[in-house]
Amino acid sequence: MYATIRIYDEADGLADAVAAHKDEILGLFRKIDGFRAYHMVKTGPLSAVSVTVYDDQAGVEASNQVARDWIAANLAGVSIGTPLVHVGEVAMSA
Repeated sequence: MYATIRIYDEADGLADAVAAHKDEILGLFRKIDGFRAYHMVKTGPLSAVSVTVYDDQAGVEASNQVARDWIAANLAGVSIGTPLVHVGEVAMSA
């Protein structure tokens, strides 16, 4: 199992926009083989962190592209900085 964590330090409105389009975004992630989970965490008024989990690294890499494309297409007018992205094998899950 692999996960990608995207840390958005400058993401005014991102978490709320994702929540408002939950079904659309989950549909995009579910189209990628091996989808397990997606979480968007509001970490502050202008920041957010997302965690996406797939069976393999190819899935999380594909999800990063989907996230970039969705933000570019749907939130072009919103101030969202480039996220810090981490991808790795899940060492422990509960």
